[in-house]
This record gives sequence, structure tokens and C-alpha cells, in this order.
Amino acid sequence: MKTPKYIEDIFKKYVNNTLTKNEFNTLLEFVRNSESKDNVKELFDMYRKNLDVSKENIKEDLDYESELLFYQIMNEIENDDKKKDSKKRIGLIFKVAATFALFLVGTFYFYQNNFFSKNKVVSSPAVIDTNAITLTLSDGNIKVISETGEEKIIDQKGNVIGTQEGNQISYSNANKNSTEALVYNELTIPYGKLFDLELSDGTKIKLNAGTSIRYPVKFIKGLQRKVFLKGEAYFEVAKDKTHPFIVNANDINVEVLGTEFNMSYYPEDTNINTVLVEGSVRLYGETGLNSPKIETLLTPGHKAAWNKNNKEMAVNKVDTQLYTAWKDGILLFRKSAYENIVKKLERHYDVIIENHYQFLDSQVYTATFSSSEETIEDVLDAFKEDTPFRYTRLNGNKIIITEPL
Repeated sequence: MKTPKYIEDIFKKYVNNTLTKNEFNTLLEFVRNSESKDNVKELFDMYRKNLDVSKENIKEDLDYESELLFYQIMNEIENDDKKKDSKKRIGLIFKVAATFALFLVGTFYFYQNNFFSKNKVVSSPAVIDTNAITLTLSDGNIKVISETGEEKIIDQKGNVIGTQEGNQISYSNANKNSTEALVYNELTIPYGKLFDLELSDGTKIKLNAGTSIRYPVKFIKGLQRKVFLKGEAYFEVAKDKTHPFIVNANDINVEVLGTEFNMSYYPEDTNINTVLVEGSVRLYGETGLNSPKIETLLTPGHKAAWNKNNKEMAVNKVDTQLYTAWKDGILLFRKSAYENIVKKLERHYDVIIENHYQFLDSQVYTATFSSSEETIEDVLDAFKEDTPFRYTRLNGNKIIITEPL
């Protein structure tokens, strides 16, 4: 197959370090295509001298993101090559294509002064610090978010679709800059951190520790506004009567037009809880392939608890502050069982609490703490005054509780 002229033109621009982002992506896809290996070799041979100069210019500027992407491409090429019969031809083509890919990726990161060069974007979640806030982009790349950073969020076409300022990301720019297509990002918040998110329609979301949310970077006219939640979040939904807002959590959906509510769905919890503060919501879902639909209407001041085990919904009147105080940095417990308190402490302070004093399991507590001002030691010391026990902190984030002397 003859090398397409547009690919050759893009390759020339690559050699001259004048590629745009879209051209970079096009060239990268061409390199990854197993049917293009002969063309890659041809281009490499044609511009070998220029590439050698390019390599000299960029070799000291390669960062770990570039290397990760390079190895990803190498693996793809290697897997394709294993299917070929000629080992000699395999080695030659693989070497050429892999070398070219390294030049390509390195050059791109070297000269682009934008979102991808200023922030850590990696291809494999295995290398990411589990304590980091991460943003998974529509192309699968994962960006590490700094809580003190101020950055622009760029889509695959080079459009600015959002901005990050400190512990908030806003997609207000997506309305005017992105295309009319449903494209998702996913934000993940580790234990010990809180984060704010503003969607393209103006909906504001506060994300609790240990939460991830998947959402469109831009809501499309005529389609539902739907997001997917795992963890806990407080929603202030922008009103739009023609486009219902839906939060999906496992097998439960919460549908609203404009309201404020808290939703909690941690995989380790038995219940999926929805607490309505203002407005009205409709909860619905499927209990199974051959079971009827469940549907519940919720009014302010009530909590709907969906039991994941027995597939039943319970609705009760509650003090909404008990379920929403976390968004203001307050840990609020009212006649709370010890095991429930421990779960919240582990999430808020990013610790592992191991209890060897069984008496605590039967205790209930009422207390209020400021998670931003009081440490986990402050909290445990307060509980010790009510029920004496000992605790030891090991390896940074592990706490062992034992009975008193």
C-alpha cells in the first residue's frame, strides 16, 4: 500500500516540529495500525537524517508520560508482529516503528506548551499514586490533579472545555467549544480529600472522599442529563424542564429537574441512600430481569434507602443535616453505631482502623468534629473520654485499637 500523501505531509511537519494536536493523533494512529508498518519504514528511511537531528534535540526532554505511551505503542506493535511468519522482518519493522513512535511522542511532548505538557497524563493507572485525585479523559488518558493547580482541560481536538482552579473543575466552557457529541470524563477522589465539580449546564456537585463520578463534558440538547456515581456526592442541579437530570448508582437511578439532594453509594455499604434537601426526585430501577420496576417519589426531608441485598426500598423522614454536613467539612454523628463511624473516619482521614476491643462494636455515639481542623488523633481522643480504649498508629495510616489497661 502506498503511503497516503496526507500522512507524508503530516510526517514532514512532524520532522519540522510543527504538528498540531489533531495531526499528532492522526500520525499516532497510523503508526499503531499493523498494516502501516511498511509505510512507517519507508518514511523513516526517507527522513532518517532529519530524525537523527530531531532525536538529539529532544532526547533530554522526554518525560515519563512520553515513555509510558511509547511502551504502550511498542507492545501493540510487538503483539501484531508475533503473528507474522518472518522473524527477521519482524525485528526490523518493529525496531523502525518503535523508534519512530518514541521520536513522535517525545517531540510532541517537547514542543507542545499546553494541557498535556504541563500536567501528568499517563496511560496506565498502575503508575498513579492511589492518594492522587485523577481525571480520566475521553481518550482513556489519566491526568493527575493538583489541588493547588490552575489548568485548562483540553479535548482531543484541542478545544478548551473546562478549567481547574484549586479543588474545583468547571466545564462551563464546554457549551461553546466542544462538538455536538456525547463525550465523557471521569473524576476520582481518593480517601482523605473533597472536591468540587461544575458541569456544563451549571449543576454543582460536591464530591466526598472515596468517590468517582462519570459525566458528559457537555450535555446534548434532546438527551437526558445523566451521570454515574460511585461514592457520595451532594448535587445542586441546574433547572431544565426539558432535560431531566439523572444520577445512576448501581441499579438505582435518581431523576430530577432541578433540586438539591445527597446521594451515597459506596460498594461496601448495604444501602444506596438518597436524601432530599429541596425540590423533588423520582427514584427508579430494576430489581432483576424478571422482576417488576421499582419507583419511589421523594419529598424534602426524607431519605430513600435501597437495600442492595434484598432489593427493597425504605423511605423515612430524617434530619438532612446528618447526611449533608460532610460537604462543609463537618463530621456529624447522632446516636451512630461504632462501625458506621469507623467507615466515615477511614474515608475522611484516609486511614485503616483495626479494632481489637469488641466492646466498642456495641457502642453508639453522638459527636461533632471539624475534619479540616481536627486530626484523626483528636477524634479518637474524644471518643476515648467516653469509652476508654488504647490506640496505636502504625505505618502512617494504620490504626490499631485495643482494650484499656
